[in-house]
Amino acid sequence: MERHHFHRPTWLHLYKLTWLPAHMLTWLPPLGGRKAVVAALLIVVGSAAPRGAQPQAEPPNPLTTVKRLKCRFPTASAAAWKSGDPQVQIKTQELLFEITNIDVQDGTAEYQGTAGRAFVTAVLSGWSLYFVENSVGQLNVTTVFAQEAAPKRLKAVHSRHGYLQMTVGKFIAEPSVSQNYGDCEMVE
Repeated sequence: MERHHFHRPTWLHLYKLTWLPAHMLTWLPPLGGRKAVVAALLIVVGSAAPRGAQPQAEPPNPLTTVKRLKCRFPTASAAAWKSGDPQVQIKTQELLFEITNIDVQDGTAEYQGTAGRAFVTAVLSGWSLYFVENSVGQLNVTTVFAQEAAPKRLKAVHSRHGYLQMTVGKFIAEPSVSQNYGDCEMVE
């Protein structure tokens, strides 16, 4: 025996709801009884923003126009595998480098550190700016956040991941991973 499902019209469907914008009516499911009353109240309360109220504008993102950063990372963590288990060490060190010629439109920048100069990819995503350097067996990512650690200094993280498979005598190379924490100064 086949059952047919008929939806009985509810009061929401029977009355013209001229006080609701048409776009709000198109998605209303057929509801009955208390569910219909709750749905109508939610719509009214949700659309009760004061007339002429403007949403608050977000502050400008300083990462969209930055051209040069001086980065300082005083704290780091590094991991090494001992008997197959990762062991993490926290270190105090001073890693310094600059990122210049930043062009977020073209996605390019130059990294200048103790090892010399490298061209990197710049990726602006929301309120974070990522600088990616890729070389043989090594990936370095510097992330600068649009949040100040101090005036004109933005919070930042620098991560290094590398591995070159090599064995020399009894020495077997291990993956090299580290993450550095600090900030980058926006330079005019």
